[in-house]
Amino acid sequence: MLNLKRRFKRLRKGEQYENLYTALDIGTEALVVRREGRNGVVLGASRERQAFADMQAGVPSDIQGIIETCDRAMSRAEDMCDTIPGQAVIGIAGEQVKGFSTSVTVPRADPQLKINEVELVQTLQLVEKRAMREARHLMSLELGVPDVDVKLINSAITSVRIDGFTVSNPLDFQGKQMVVSAFNTFAPLTHIGALQTIASELDLELVAAVAEPYAMARCVATDEVYDVGGIFIDIGGGTTDVALVRNGGIEGTRMFPIGGRAFTKKLAAQLGVSFADAEAVKLRHSRGELPAAQADRVRGALSRDAEVLVEAVAITLQEMARGDRLPNANYLAGGGSALPEVRHQLDGFDWDRLPFGRTPAITVLRPVDVRGIYDSTGLLLDQQDITPMGLAFHAIQQGTGEDGPLYGVMRKVLKAMKV
Repeated sequence: MLNLKRRFKRLRKGEQYENLYTALDIGTEALVVRREGRNGVVLGASRERQAFADMQAGVPSDIQGIIETCDRAMSRAEDMCDTIPGQAVIGIAGEQVKGFSTSVTVPRADPQLKINEVELVQTLQLVEKRAMREARHLMSLELGVPDVDVKLINSAITSVRIDGFTVSNPLDFQGKQMVVSAFNTFAPLTHIGALQTIASELDLELVAAVAEPYAMARCVATDEVYDVGGIFIDIGGGTTDVALVRNGGIEGTRMFPIGGRAFTKKLAAQLGVSFADAEAVKLRHSRGELPAAQADRVRGALSRDAEVLVEAVAITLQEMARGDRLPNANYLAGGGSALPEVRHQLDGFDWDRLPFGRTPAITVLRPVDVRGIYDSTGLLLDQQDITPMGLAFHAIQQGTGEDGPLYGVMRKVLKAMKV
């Protein structure tokens, strides 16, 4: 049963309300984070694993089961700091969550005329309409269902060029041609509806549902990464998420339904133990704590699945590359990336099959790599904590101007289009 007393105590107004958030990865990890200037401080943290049947490939399949698990995780995080935020940012994952960059080129009738907000808004509307058409087409093809109802969950302007020159704000510039690119993330309406129900039942104001690979890449990508590019791979419980940073922005995100739970399920079958016991064995194996004979048996059980996962990563990257060169810097996150079999397959893979300039370098991300989020709990220790910290980063940046000078213009566009 949900903690009803706690729900009634949630903050509803005042400065505290505006600066406090719950960052919720319904996998499930919950962080209580407070905004301090342009940064965030994690005040409470908790992890509570979902029952195996509650999530399928990152998509909610038992909403009530998820709600109860989230409530337990949130309660522990809130008790740690005696703080109960009313606002939440929730991560969204799943194979049908689509993130991609869309560009529109607009010739200008009068190059001498300065670009004003009306012209910019019209151009952004073209970008968003084109992106929505593409998202519906992609999902219709994949699901085999015409007219799939999709919803935009995140949109950000990634670049504006005037006559080939990149500008951060095109207002008052002159030129013959304006090219605007935006990164958008879409998800099926049923998926979004499930998250809204979860937030409502937990008595939370859902200020944002954000694609987890987007949040992960955004929280750790430095100016250098945006300049030279990078690939971010998050091997979570139900899915593996991939984000591509190229040409100065997040160009695309993809997810596929292979994650840590697939390894646990295989291990349970091979060892003849329960799912919970297999999960415990897997975690000990990741930490190098198993006796040699047992470690060999686990390695034999998991090696083939690790090979399949890395092949799926390669296929995903080939699709995302679209024939252009991929960046050589690769960054790993998620609990599944701690398995030695996964790292062995990544290190030994024939990356020459993909359009890399040279063999990619693989770096495991740590909480210290997350920009602007500071952990006061001492509980965020390794790569499995990157995604919830990315959600916390996204929460803190709400309305701070981090998204650039055109953030307000894009909000006007989306409000006018009712998306």
